Amino acid sequence: MHLAVFAQAMGAAQGVWRSPRTVAGTELSLGHWAHLAQTAEAGCFDAFFVADALTLSPGIAGDATLRPDPVALLSALSVATSRIGLIGTSSTTYNDPFTVARQFATLDHLSEGRAGWNVVTTAIAAAAENYGTETLPDHEDRYERGEEFVDVVLGLWDCWEPDAVVADRSSGVFADLDRIRSLDHRGRHFRVRGPLTVPRSPQGRLPLAQAGSSGPGMRLGARVADLVFTTQVDPEASLAFADEMRTLAVAAGRHAGDLKVLPGVTPIVGRTRAEAGDLAAELGSYVSEPSTLQFMAASFGGLDLSSYELDDPFPDLRGQLPAHAGVSRPELFIRTALEERLTLRQLLQRIGLSIGHRSLVGTPDDIADDLQRWFEAGAADGFVVIPADMPAGLTDFVGEVVPRLQARGLFRKRYAGATLRDHLADRPTA
Repeated sequence: MHLAVFAQAMGAAQGVWRSPRTVAGTELSLGHWAHLAQTAEAGCFDAFFVADALTLSPGIAGDATLRPDPVALLSALSVATSRIGLIGTSSTTYNDPFTVARQFATLDHLSEGRAGWNVVTTAIAAAAENYGTETLPDHEDRYERGEEFVDVVLGLWDCWEPDAVVADRSSGVFADLDRIRSLDHRGRHFRVRGPLTVPRSPQGRLPLAQAGSSGPGMRLGARVADLVFTTQVDPEASLAFADEMRTLAVAAGRHAGDLKVLPGVTPIVGRTRAEAGDLAAELGSYVSEPSTLQFMAASFGGLDLSSYELDDPFPDLRGQLPAHAGVSRPELFIRTALEERLTLRQLLQRIGLSIGHRSLVGTPDDIADDLQRWFEAGAADGFVVIPADMPAGLTDFVGEVVPRLQARGLFRKRYAGATLRDHLADRPTA
């Protein structure tokens, strides 16, 4: 199976900076981030994944959610690591294709072929005001721009042929101009001449990740993504999603195996089930309900949730979300709350612990058993591990769960290749 770690400085749980298992005040410490990346690399993870947000967290008063620039951070981590893939998020709504193409191509050179781009279209309404516009574009418009944006980036990466740099001292020829072409893209959203200012990256076309589960998001992911990060809470639904993604990939002219589906999981590991339960309860006690409510409201496109009573059943908000709101995450929250008859407070607790992903609370064997069931059923090609707290949650998983997956022949014991694309290939451990 494939494993990536969703890396946040303190962990995914809201308010977890208050836990003695974290090291508050290190959110922007390179030493702290390097330790996290090196821990994941020691566990032979495919990738270290850094998300992004283009607004200050609305719950910052109670939650230490800081978002450093992913490309800058991963560039530094490329020196602190040697094998693990480095995937960063960059928005197609509030960037331009030439800049993104150049940034990630540069990161790929710096890391000797370990970079990947996580494509997002941005669903947080407040981001618009940070970039000179009043409102976030509608969902369909964002994905239309996103489709063209990705095509331009891929085209720019192809402007340099692999052998364009000759570096022939005797002739004085550094680059063969016949092997460097302009792009000359003219589209609805972008006009980009090209070529890039750096040669073709070590991987050629960098691996792309994508996390949208709406119709447009799935079509984009099926067409271009190597990894699809998804939120799934039961194996049957995950299998159906994975099958649909593979079908869409084939319809887009790709092989079904070109695309890896990785649901997110938040493992909380204890030596016994009771110990794991106690740890989950402790981490849950740090969740700030006001901060989590603000986080959820932002996910709902800025919908005001303050008028709802915390201990009343969660309301059916289907059809009430703004047109610019995201689709997959709000739909999952609403569906889960309605199906399980959760109160608003209960939903906030669940979201606050694992940002809405599936929590796995148990012994190392319990967690390995669960991941194995999903993997062998075809419901997942692997998982995005989202530790509730850092560094302890990641250390627990790498130290206790990974060895069990390795012993069962489910996960590599060492890296077989040197690039992120090598790690994503389905080939045996060297």
